[in-house]
Amino acid sequence: VDRGDAEVLAKYPVSSPNVWPEEVPELEGAFKRMGRLVYDVAKPIVRQVDRLVAEVTPHHTTSLYDRTFAESRWVNCRLLHYYAVSESDGIGDWCGWHNDNSTITGLVPALWLEEDTGSPAAPSASAGLVVEGRGGEQVPVAAPQDCLGFQIGEAAQILSGGVVHATPHMVRGHVSKPGEPRVCRETFACFIQPQWDGLLQTPHGVPFEGIFQGREESKLIPPLSSRLKGLPIKFGDILQESAAIYYKHNNPDDVS
Repeated sequence: VDRGDAEVLAKYPVSSPNVWPEEVPELEGAFKRMGRLVYDVAKPIVRQVDRLVAEVTPHHTTSLYDRTFAESRWVNCRLLHYYAVSESDGIGDWCGWHNDNSTITGLVPALWLEEDTGSPAAPSASAGLVVEGRGGEQVPVAAPQDCLGFQIGEAAQILSGGVVHATPHMVRGHVSKPGEPRVCRETFACFIQPQWDGLLQTPHGVPFEGIFQGREESKLIPPLSSRLKGLPIKFGDILQESAAIYYKHNNPDDVS
C-alpha cells in the first residue's frame, strides 16, 4: 500500500509508505508483480499448514489462512542488497541469526554479482542463506533459479500452537580474498503476515506452553519464549518488541 493509515504509521513506523526512485521508473511495476506472484503462491501452502494443524488439533479450522490473507493487508516486500565484503573488512556474516515474525516468508533466488561491474559471479560454497534444523544442524539453502523458497515465521508457530515452528536462519557473506572480485548478493523477500492489530492466539484447547513444544528453542537467537509474555497479543506489538530485542542481541556494543 502506498498510502498508510496515519494512526497505524504513528504506532508502527515500520509500515511507512514506499518511496519509488524516479531514476528507475519500471521498478514499481516489476516489484509489485513479483510480490503478487509470491503472495499468491503462498496461499495454498498456508492452507496446507492449516490442514496439518487440524490433524493434530481437532478444533482448528483455517485461522492461519484467515489471519494472514482474509483479514490482513499487511504484506512487506523488500529488495535486499548485501554489500560485498573482503577479508580486510573483518565481516563474515551479512545478516545474523533470527526468526521472521511473519506467518510465512517468500524468497526469490539470489543474484550474485561482481559489485564493481555488475557481471554475474559465483559465490563461495559457504556463502548465502543458512537455516537451523530442528536438531540444531546448520544447513545451507540455495533455491534453484526457477523456484521460490518459503520459510515459516513466528506468527505461524503461535497460530498453529507449535505444530509448525519458525525457521532460525542467517545469511553468511562471501568474503573476497585480496585480488579477487568483490561479490555482492541481491534478492527479494516477501513477508506475509497478520494485520498489525490482528490478535495472535493458539488454537482452541492448546495451552500457551504448547507453542514451544516440538523442538528445543534455538540457542542462536533470543528465544520466542522470552519475548512472548502472554496471549492474545497484537501482531504489530510482538513485531516491534522483537525487532528491538534482536537489535540489542546483534549489536551488543551499541549504547545509543
